[in-house]
Amino acid sequence: DNAISVRLPKGFTKTDTKKQFSLVARTSFGTILIFKVPDNPQITPDIEKDRHLKNYYKNYIKSVKQSSKSGIITDEKDNLIGELKVKDFTLKIDTGSGILLRDFRILHTNGATYTFEFLHENVHKEFAVPEREKFFNSIEVNETISSSDQYTSQAPNSDSPDNSKYLIWFIMIVLLPIGLTILRVLLKRAQRTDL
Repeated sequence: DNAISVRLPKGFTKTDTKKQFSLVARTSFGTILIFKVPDNPQITPDIEKDRHLKNYYKNYIKSVKQSSKSGIITDEKDNLIGELKVKDFTLKIDTGSGILLRDFRILHTNGATYTFEFLHENVHKEFAVPEREKFFNSIEVNETISSSDQYTSQAPNSDSPDNSKYLIWFIMIVLLPIGLTILRVLLKRAQRTDL
């Protein structure tokens, strides 16, 4: 879109509905998922300062953790894309037939939350990590976007409740079924190739 660009392998699929979009691409050893969910003034919390942005990312990670009872959050760290603050973390899931790693990079800017995700099986980690790094390093921000674009334009209101949990749940309700569907497809393909 006009704020963020990323390089993807050939053959990716795009789903676009009401300003929300998702992209899915396959690499040799993993799956790339990208989601953009625009802010909803009814549920998006005011993000007026760095501490609000950090809290927003923290709540996002908490909701990802809650969406997967057997998942463990690892490798959580702050990072930058240009001037913009992003949050990186990994959700490690024991599927019963192996460990699935979901590497996330979360970015809030320009009135939307971007979720960049790289899924791969732990058994392929040696080959998947370079693909993940290539993907994450290809994420670029339009030069007109600055760190101030990470904040919401709503005026601060101390009387308004913290709605970040609602936004996080909204995002997870959108992302979780897509992620689980892709996980099922990957596991079925892996089982078929083992035969």
